[in-house]
Amino acid sequence: MKRRTFLTASTLSIAGLSGCLGDTEYRITNTATETSPDSLSLSVRLAVADATIEHPAALTLTLENTADDPIRIRSYGVWPFGVLALAPSPTPGEDTWKTTLYSPSYEASTRVEVDRGGSSMSLDGTPITRPLNPGESISRRYELRGDDLPSAGTHYIVEKFDGRASRYLRDDDWETFEYQIRLSIEEQRRLPM
Repeated sequence: MKRRTFLTASTLSIAGLSGCLGDTEYRITNTATETSPDSLSLSVRLAVADATIEHPAALTLTLENTADDPIRIRSYGVWPFGVLALAPSPTPGEDTWKTTLYSPSYEASTRVEVDRGGSSMSLDGTPITRPLNPGESISRRYELRGDDLPSAGTHYIVEKFDGRASRYLRDDDWETFEYQIRLSIEEQRRLPM
């Protein structure tokens, strides 16, 4: 009787896990910065390549002022990049689904509220404006969960909210902080038991 109970419990436990083990997971295989504004250097470093259900992939974006003078940067939510997302195009339309990138910076900010899964988000409309001094750099970590990705392929990091792009001050004019970060993402499958 005890053996039958043990076998039934073991079978149910393994059956319950098999769905999780068969879920699609992803690996970021390549990152590339497509463009960068004058006087600012943008780089991306892949901190964690695998995007699984249990653990997100992680990217570190770094912005450096390569000019001889301070550059003022204005962004929304968190400084200097703002709230970011992943999209299938570098210029997604309003109807395009964007996968929210989570950042630990969101928790420290009073201007953005997002749950860890990204299903609920609100953004304060007040911009954050700060100088980036010559030679100074600032880095922010962004995370991507495997269960948030719609598919493998080429994806781009974009602003989450339309009309809230980061800008920088140049010659008394605010210019859009235009850059493109491209990610190549491959699908991985874990085999069920």
